[in-house]
Amino acid sequence: MTTTDRTLDKDTPPFHLAGAFAPVREERTDVELDVVGEIPADLRGTYVRNGPNPRTGWSPAWFAAEGMLHGVRLEDGRARWYKNRWIAGAYANTSVVRHAGRILALVEAHRPVEVTADLETVGPHDFGGALGRAMTAHPKICPRTGELLFFSQAPSRPHLTYYRADAAGRVVHRAALDVPAMTFMHDFAITERYVLFYVLPVLLGDVRSPVPLLWDDGFPARFGVLPRDGGDEDMRWFDVAPCTISHTVNAFEEGGTIVLDAVRAPRIMTPHALHRFTFDLSTGRAAETELDPRFLDFPRVHPAVVGARHRRAYTTELCDFGPDGGFSRTVARQHDLDTGAAVVHDFGDGAMPGEAVVAARPGSAAEDDAWVILFVHRRDGSSTDLVILDPSRFASPPVARVRLPCRVPLGLHGEWLPDAAA
Repeated sequence: MTTTDRTLDKDTPPFHLAGAFAPVREERTDVELDVVGEIPADLRGTYVRNGPNPRTGWSPAWFAAEGMLHGVRLEDGRARWYKNRWIAGAYANTSVVRHAGRILALVEAHRPVEVTADLETVGPHDFGGALGRAMTAHPKICPRTGELLFFSQAPSRPHLTYYRADAAGRVVHRAALDVPAMTFMHDFAITERYVLFYVLPVLLGDVRSPVPLLWDDGFPARFGVLPRDGGDEDMRWFDVAPCTISHTVNAFEEGGTIVLDAVRAPRIMTPHALHRFTFDLSTGRAAETELDPRFLDFPRVHPAVVGARHRRAYTTELCDFGPDGGFSRTVARQHDLDTGAAVVHDFGDGAMPGEAVVAARPGSAAEDDAWVILFVHRRDGSSTDLVILDPSRFASPPVARVRLPCRVPLGLHGEWLPDAAA
């Protein structure tokens, strides 16, 4: 299906309920999966991906449904099991993170939900009562301190609250930040000393709408830079051109400048391109350049470079985009942000790769000394594979392809949970 043959009449199901997106109706466990190629022996852990999956088979929008986790267990060169489980008790349908020994399913409208390594629901998690409201679906783990940095938003003041939890999972810093409204801030960024917030002219509209967002031409577009241990009085604001940010690539400090790479769109429901923002801490000025004009999203970097200088990034290119917000063709891209080069891995006609995650080799922090893991879906919804790529030869055939026993809906964000991590 292409953009030109989409229709929006009542007889056509919305994109998020058809083809590769269509929900599954049962939980299952399957063991000893078929593998084409050879799973690297140093991959010991579980790949877990979150995404909406309405129990009834219907939802008004892609993100407005119960969450379901899909996991594939890898060890000793074998794919030991595939499991899928609904997340009980909340629509925690966006992403997953492991910190301080807890696996949390996340959605920005609710508190996290803790799950077990077998994907069973434990229950809501509020950091020992320190989290009073919802939590972002995109917290950041600092690879140098082990801290978890995150934020929450609310329609009443304070609209934005920043949190920092230590490596043991205890909230050790909390700051209410003065912003004029609750905006659409799906993601943020960290550096070694700072956190960056995006307060942009996308406001909340009717929450009953499938897309409850409104563009406000009169709302200023600003990025806030805050020291990791700072409060509202320490925030520095940088004016930028009106835009919306879907996801962060990464940010880092370079002398007296902060560099932020992110996928940016000029307005709501328009294609996102890869942009670089720079914030000069001495002059207070911001600058912006386009790094790649293609419609890119779901960016990821090696976990060891989060908050530090990066060179590699991985994105999913949405090769078509319909008036309903859907898409029906994707490819995976590896970016060299020093040279501007981009390598594509096209899985062929009828394939739709999802978000790629970077699995570090044990004991290594080199960006290319890793594996890239992702689900690759069939456009017609007939099947799904777990695919492992070698980033040093990204365009080459996969190192391994795990044949899943059932289809997995094209969903949102995932994570590699290695056995070595606590």
